[in-house]
Amino acid sequence: MVEVLPVRPGKVFMLTAQGINVTVQTGPAGTVVVDPGPASSAQAVLAAIKKITSVPIRFLIDTSADPELIGASRTVAAAGQNLLGLNGLDSAIARSAAIPTGSSGAATIMRQGVLTQLLSQPGVDYSALSIETFTRPEYNFYLDGPVAVIWQPAAHSNGDAVVRFERSDVVATGAIFDQTRFPVIDLKNGGTIQGEINALDEVINSLAFASTPVGSNDGGTLVIPVRGPLSDLDGLVSYRDMVATVVARVQYYIDRGRSYRQIVAADPAQGYHTRYGSDTGSWTTADFVDAVYESLMNERKAHHGKRG
Repeated sequence: MVEVLPVRPGKVFMLTAQGINVTVQTGPAGTVVVDPGPASSAQAVLAAIKKITSVPIRFLIDTSADPELIGASRTVAAAGQNLLGLNGLDSAIARSAAIPTGSSGAATIMRQGVLTQLLSQPGVDYSALSIETFTRPEYNFYLDGPVAVIWQPAAHSNGDAVVRFERSDVVATGAIFDQTRFPVIDLKNGGTIQGEINALDEVINSLAFASTPVGSNDGGTLVIPVRGPLSDLDGLVSYRDMVATVVARVQYYIDRGRSYRQIVAADPAQGYHTRYGSDTGSWTTADFVDAVYESLMNERKAHHGKRG
């Protein structure tokens, strides 16, 4: 079952499939889908989109390589119609993968680091899709208003992006903002805790805006997290403050020479367990504290190495 929430009625919708939030913008020129969810929900997501709009899917944006976020990409993109014949063969990695240029279906936009991660995964087949990769900090296009895909270096991973729909004043955050748990820091794929904080700060300071005076009837930017309820600037700030507090506590103990075991025993995530923590599942409180510690220690070693 896919739940559908009108974010900007008639324009932007939040679909929730197996706990993952899928962003859909639709208008006369076409439909844009951000992070279509896990592969097992592909047909259900497509059915939900068809109930929302009869306008073809023109673009699909993958904000990371996480299967639970973009496992449905191939199916959803294949059901769309390529508007501009975009392809990513200007990038060396796409050329080496022999992705064809004459692909049908919606154009799939992703950071080149995401494509690199995908091609390293066994059994992943993007051969039927038109892929548009980018290496610059921001990828922009226009479809019923400006759309910006903005790279967030070394946050959840090295390929994360957030998406801002300018005309609708909506931001889809991808994996950097998860209202149901502590942020996942994928150290193996270039994620860092400081990059996560930097990404949240950029959204807060540059991409999401508070409500304007009542006379304008503008409630401010609406923010679609990877999981959890629809949010806004205040929700982002609260989440960022939580992350920064835990990081500051771990850094405090590191600076005073505490061992890893001593830091874990001090419970630096205290006060946030009920809202974001878990002792079971794919990402526990212990996993988060471990990632924070390892990320900070890696940064400390790199810094000392430069000074030396």
